[in-house]
Amino acid sequence: RGGRRENMTKFTHDLLADAVRHGLLSTAYGLRNGVHYGVKIRAPHALVMTLLFKSNQPVRKNFESILKMTFVHARNLGGFVLIYKGLLALGRMAHAVSGTPLLTPPGTPAAAWHALLAGWVGGMMIWAKHSSVNEQIVMYLFSRILVGLVKLLAKKGVKPFSAWTFATAYPYFAAAVWAVVMWLFEHHPKVLQPSLEQSMMYLYHDTNAWSRECSELAPSVASVAVAGLILWVQRGKWSSLFDLR
Repeated sequence: RGGRRENMTKFTHDLLADAVRHGLLSTAYGLRNGVHYGVKIRAPHALVMTLLFKSNQPVRKNFESILKMTFVHARNLGGFVLIYKGLLALGRMAHAVSGTPLLTPPGTPAAAWHALLAGWVGGMMIWAKHSSVNEQIVMYLFSRILVGLVKLLAKKGVKPFSAWTFATAYPYFAAAVWAVVMWLFEHHPKVLQPSLEQSMMYLYHDTNAWSRECSELAPSVASVAVAGLILWVQRGKWSSLFDLR
């Protein structure tokens, strides 16, 4: 009996040591990837938005703005991954100490509710402060999880979601989204996210007036370059470029 207890103690110790080691390395790796992904995603986006809507401002100011938005995005994403994976690692360590079998792969939640708790804590610590960067990311995720939850309800057979496939419902969904956003823009534009309002102003209201020479109607150099390149690449198959189905 004593030997069996020693074996169990050694097994628990080894399990805990593996959980600690993997948790530390996995969390550090997650922090690194979070920072890298934040820079990769935000820098090009910030550059394009600055060139489109702030080209008349001083170059130094625009450069500082791009750097700041990129840093904030990278910092917040890296910080969230650090907190989330760190809490998951603590959950796995708690299971190892208690002797509860770990039935999930390393780096993943030991129990399903661990993901909810770690996401909530990370969300409150990182994303709860309102800023333009945080709002964009949270709204992006919100739209994705709504679609994901609808798909989950359909998968579980919940009516009326199970009566439709996403491919079947998508045309109506797309039309409804565009109908609502255009109504909001035309009648209540200030309730929209500022960058969305700016984009829509550029597309729909800035095009309501032009100079006597109509020089604004000339296509941009970038547009001509893209059109020329795609026509060259798709030569012989031009009809496919105008197929909206």
